[in-house]
Amino acid sequence: MRKGIFLKLLAAFLVVILAGAVMFDLTLGGAWQASLRNEIERNLIQKTQLLAHRVETDRNHSLADIAAQERQAAGARVTIINSAGNVLADSETNPASMENHAARPEFAAALGGKIGSDERRSATIGIPFLYVAVPISSGAVRLAYPLSDVEAVSAQVRRRLALA
Repeated sequence: MRKGIFLKLLAAFLVVILAGAVMFDLTLGGAWQASLRNEIERNLIQKTQLLAHRVETDRNHSLADIAAQERQAAGARVTIINSAGNVLADSETNPASMENHAARPEFAAALGGKIGSDERRSATIGIPFLYVAVPISSGAVRLAYPLSDVEAVSAQVRRRLALA
């Protein structure tokens, strides 16, 4: 009889711990992930503005060279378009083979004179990216940062929570 009560109390205790862990994950985990994403977006906006300044002022390097160099410095894909949406330079792909980018949400905002951002899955790679575009006098520049790092850290936190 004592063993039966002990097992029932143990089961109830485990259910309460599990419910608490789930609530903790749903409330604080979501807020933490949103905070991390917002910090990444602020950082990416600053880097994109610096890229825009360089594209406007650097007359010693081609757009392709700037895109390649800034890809290394920012750790993000670089795309430069003209005011019609045609890709002039890209750090990952040959711009001649790329479609018009004017309708992409972040570029549409940038071509309208505002800072634009969007989060979506890459059709090519299948992972989520954060895209930030900034206007320049002759078009717009964009940085694309993979959010797979955020997903990996979130999964690691959830695993540690489950172990705890």
